[in-house]
Amino acid sequence: MASRFLIHGTTIACMALAGLPAFAQTDIKAVVVKHLKTSRDFTLKVAEQMPEADFGFKLTPPQMSFAEQITHLAQEQAEFLAPFSNDKPNPGKPASMNKKDVLAYVRQRFDDSIDKVSKLTPAQIAKTYNSGEGTMTGLELLMFMMDHTTHHRASAEMYLRAKGITPAEYQF
Repeated sequence: MASRFLIHGTTIACMALAGLPAFAQTDIKAVVVKHLKTSRDFTLKVAEQMPEADFGFKLTPPQMSFAEQITHLAQEQAEFLAPFSNDKPNPGKPASMNKKDVLAYVRQRFDDSIDKVSKLTPAQIAKTYNSGEGTMTGLELLMFMMDHTTHHRASAEMYLRAKGITPAEYQF
């Protein structure tokens, strides 16, 4: 009788443990989607702080302008997500580099990225891909995408500071 309970208990435990990787991947996807939404909103808040007249501002001549920094961080999301679908990335570009067009473009790129990430399967997140940056798992690609966005948004915040504007408080 005791061995039957032991076998039954062990079977249930194994089944529960077998489900953990899929559950963990689903949680990862939910966390990335949550933080992409926060990142979208925070990026737009930072971009909205720069006056229209200063969207072409550069800290130094070889650097990207403020508008280019904000556009670049949104464009590159397509590069990071392309390996999941084997598509060639086609992020497009804003209609112009004026404030209104850049903000609309950034919102659309983030919304597209959020949609794509929300449809990823646990297998896609766990799989290893060859990307322009080398071999990475889906999780690493997602982390790289988030890190890249943070890096360029932080650069854009330095442009605000150079113009005497205190950037919006960090959101996570």
